[in-house]
Amino acid sequence: MPLPVVRDTVPPRRRLRLRPTLGILGLVLVLAVGTTATYQAKTAPPPSAHDLVLPDPVPVTRIEPVIAGWQPVLSDDHPLVYDVPPDWKLEEPDVAIGYETPSGDLLTLQGVARYRHAFCPGSDLSARAMAGFTTIDEGEVGGLAQAAEETTIRWAEAAYGHGPKTEIGKAGPVPVLDGGTTATAVTTTVVPAPDGPCPAPSVAITAIALPLRALPGSGRYHVLLVLADQGIPGAIASSVVLKMGESIRRE
Repeated sequence: MPLPVVRDTVPPRRRLRLRPTLGILGLVLVLAVGTTATYQAKTAPPPSAHDLVLPDPVPVTRIEPVIAGWQPVLSDDHPLVYDVPPDWKLEEPDVAIGYETPSGDLLTLQGVARYRHAFCPGSDLSARAMAGFTTIDEGEVGGLAQAAEETTIRWAEAAYGHGPKTEIGKAGPVPVLDGGTTATAVTTTVVPAPDGPCPAPSVAITAIALPLRALPGSGRYHVLLVLADQGIPGAIASSVVLKMGESIRRE
């Protein structure tokens, strides 16, 4: 699969590369955007008295989890935080992971965490579950429930194509932002083709979509997306996914 053309509209701090994620998911795009600088060696002048005065240190605010024993996940592209269990591996906040769809669109997640990282022999980039933030434009859907449902469908098609069997669940409420608002969750179950490496019987794709008023003016629904292999030992339960969603708060 060729890498897509990365245009200037991609935030410059986002890093992306090509890698696989879930064992049953095929290839995922992790694109890397950066610049190369050329430096010319110069002889530095001797420091002045002013140069020797160090600026006051900038305080670093540590983000704490709201679920005891879990770890917070941050994203450079979303002003939101969520928690995951302690055995999940976190990507750096400037990493975006996603799929290029058959039509050439790019679906991405930021603020990424993965469960059972490198579980599949021969693939140190595999995982049994993955979570992160994505968005869907307000004008593309008719409301919050449709935003969640459509997000799961798009990711199912991007990861597995049109062949695998899918079943869309009912929408349900999820309290977020410290209970200050209610998101909507939809889970689509996919039965993928069994010919991939380290397959699972099925995968649950859950989208937890926040209402527009949570981040007004953006014109987008912000969505926590969780893809998790099912029917395997240690599979991520839906109760854990919803607990992750309930931990969503502003950074």
